[in-house]
Amino acid sequence: MIRSSLAAAVALTLCSASNAALVYGGGTETGSRYNPGVGAIAYMNCFTAVGAGETQLSLDSIIVGIRRGATGGFLTEVGINIYAAEMTFDGTNFGRGANHLVYSSTLGADASAGFVTQLVNTGDLSGSPVLNLELASNVGLGGWWIGVEFTGPNAGNTINGWRVVNAPTTGASINGFGVFNNAGSGAFQAFFAFGNPPGSSPSRMMVDVNGTLVPAPGAVALLGLAGLAGRRRRG
Repeated sequence: MIRSSLAAAVALTLCSASNAALVYGGGTETGSRYNPGVGAIAYMNCFTAVGAGETQLSLDSIIVGIRRGATGGFLTEVGINIYAAEMTFDGTNFGRGANHLVYSSTLGADASAGFVTQLVNTGDLSGSPVLNLELASNVGLGGWWIGVEFTGPNAGNTINGWRVVNAPTTGASINGFGVFNNAGSGAFQAFFAFGNPPGSSPSRMMVDVNGTLVPAPGAVALLGLAGLAGRRRRG
């Protein structure tokens, strides 16, 4: 496990985000997958470029890549929960704030001869809570977490796992991930990373996030007042 720090936060891989709905994602698959174990939730850190006043993220949809393996000609059935969580930063460590379950389903025991990467799409999330972005750790970037939890009788079977990928092509991330309730700890911890030393191997998870960056309601009001004041001065 590697602990987060401001220096680590600055060491992000950043690719310019366009005006499209995709605010984070596009990493290419590696040959690895990760299963945090029964009762644990793995969290991928996601950052995107923000403009003036953009302090929140309204989620449109999330896609996660789950690597699944077959036994006896059938994929191993497993339940999946997908979370969207706010990110906190105290000047040294990253934490998890408000946590929202946004999708729950079961990946069935479909016929297969080997391993496949299944893209799990939440669909429309327009009714989900708007996330407050973490804005303190990296100037010009807003951060949040996407979490995956495996459920059901096969939750701990590592034949199913969250696909590990290289750096995103849209957005930015630290090469590491958080885990809630690792080995029954009951706590959120960041960052864990693969390789020896930790972080020498790809340690990001496959996720694409589509959303809309918006100002907080209070910021909208302040912008309106600023515009009104400007008009009065010109008058």
